[in-house]
Amino acid sequence: MPKFTEIEKESIRLEMMRTAHQCFITKGLKNTSIEEITSSVSIAKSSFYVFFKSKEMLYLELLVSEGEEIERRIWTKVEQEKDVRGAIKVYLHEMSSALEANILTQRLITNLEEYNMVSRKIDPQYAASKTLRSIVPLIEFIKKNKGLKKIINEDIEVIAGVIRACLAIIIHKKDVGEEIYPKVQEILFQAIANELTK
Repeated sequence: MPKFTEIEKESIRLEMMRTAHQCFITKGLKNTSIEEITSSVSIAKSSFYVFFKSKEMLYLELLVSEGEEIERRIWTKVEQEKDVRGAIKVYLHEMSSALEANILTQRLITNLEEYNMVSRKIDPQYAASKTLRSIVPLIEFIKKNKGLKKIINEDIEVIAGVIRACLAIIIHKKDVGEEIYPKVQEILFQAIANELTK
């Protein structure tokens, strides 16, 4: 096994992540080989494991990175809203747009086979700690506004579940009809924001 300096390791790791991200988007997890990823940086397949425990762990790492970027953009806009109803609508619209734009995240949501491949090979506690981190700001937002009596008196998990279920409409965009989807989405998001802030 070759020895890499820390600078080389970081450079190789970043390049492998860029290549893997592109391959996962275009071909999916199953059809992307470790050789494809390692050949982009001219290292042997066996050297892959110096950088990542598995292809699935690399996939999850890319998802976490994508998720952190989405959160930074969304919560900045949500926090600018003057009322809770508006903040919920902004969150739904921004998160929906982000999910549509971030194909890797979208693939995991819409492709059951891909989700099962990742979840089978990853330690459930590790996966939960990484992916559930993304719901923490939403839970904190709900908790704070429930305490201020600006959100309905319901379990926090139920409110978060309603918001997350509402985002699942992106999976059904073609079923709804792409030409009417924006209007359906707007009415649904408005209804949810109204109902949660009665």
